[in-house]
Amino acid sequence: MAEQWLRRILKEFTTAKFYPEYGFRINHVTHGIVALHHLGATEEHVQGFVDAYIQRLEPMEKYATKETQIVNREDTKALLGSRCSYYQLLSFYEDALQNTYHGDVDALIRGEFPCLADGMIATALHGLIQMGYGYSAGFDRGVCEGLAYIHFAYLPLTVSSSLPLGGGSMDILSVLGEVRGDQNLKQIMEDGMISEKWVEKAPILFSRRVGPLLSDGGDILDRYVRKIQLPKFFDPPSLDSVHIEQLAKWVVDCTLQVYIRAERRNDFFLLHGVTGAWSLLKLLPAIEDVNQSLRAIHVFLCDLVAVYMSVDCPALNLEVPQNETPSADEWKQIIDETLEGDRDVHIYKLIQVCYDMYNEAETKENAWLYVHSARVALKYDLAFRTRKPVDGE
Repeated sequence: MAEQWLRRILKEFTTAKFYPEYGFRINHVTHGIVALHHLGATEEHVQGFVDAYIQRLEPMEKYATKETQIVNREDTKALLGSRCSYYQLLSFYEDALQNTYHGDVDALIRGEFPCLADGMIATALHGLIQMGYGYSAGFDRGVCEGLAYIHFAYLPLTVSSSLPLGGGSMDILSVLGEVRGDQNLKQIMEDGMISEKWVEKAPILFSRRVGPLLSDGGDILDRYVRKIQLPKFFDPPSLDSVHIEQLAKWVVDCTLQVYIRAERRNDFFLLHGVTGAWSLLKLLPAIEDVNQSLRAIHVFLCDLVAVYMSVDCPALNLEVPQNETPSADEWKQIIDETLEGDRDVHIYKLIQVCYDMYNEAETKENAWLYVHSARVALKYDLAFRTRKPVDGE
């Protein structure tokens, strides 16, 4: 059975073998395995991807010390955002899964993720993405790895307001158009990223750009998010888990709109907004508490604004055909092309998200959005603010 080989490969190539970072880049092996499986890749194809990908990774022995004993909850507070003791944190969450939550991964997510959600942007959302891909595959270890990584690289949003979402009247593209002209927010980022505080705290360039935005510009990010018009069904007093799922799907669609309309085609970090939003969509049903779910969505939208500023706000002016209803044959062609030869793992993930969203949609109203986004990922090389790969990959 496919599930058996999938679990075997996932279990074999965890952070028990390879560190979650290599240099200033991030280990994506779990994401790639799951994405390829969603796209229908064979066991041999997935194994070939893994064999090639792990050549760049660093063995865990290089980083793990002998002090990998389980730390207690009080000890973990001092490690929040410290970029220290990843394996101690992983041991803590694995122990919590078994002994505090009695092996119930939903209970683990419900009990731990809301406490970390304010800092989920950690190194381009990779902890969140690790959680989402692990959870979607029924791979509990991946969820623990993601929680540990968010804890390890935690970069929190700091806002003074506790007002709920809602009340905005602008679509997200118009709001980001205003962000593009905000010189004050840009200055906060540029001053912060060269400050001694952020150079010392964040060795990865992406984090040095978004960190000051989240801490010193958090209220500005929040004000922009409150300008966004939410879907018509959004009515806080009557929201339930069904509405939360609908809202999370709308967030994924928002990230895709930004991704495909950006004049910098196939922007690397805007792509992470898409896979991060999909990962959040997968995780929210486990949380159950509507207010905690709304808070996570609120933080994610603020993070998205920060990511957009961090990539120097490419214009969102590209026209996209909106009257397409792709056939099954067209999707088969896209997936066949995706699986031909070797591709960057991010391309597999973006196309997998689009295909999953298309298949799970109750209507085909946004079918054009999913197929066009997949085509962009196939057609264009990954693009970077500096025209070359940057820290945080």
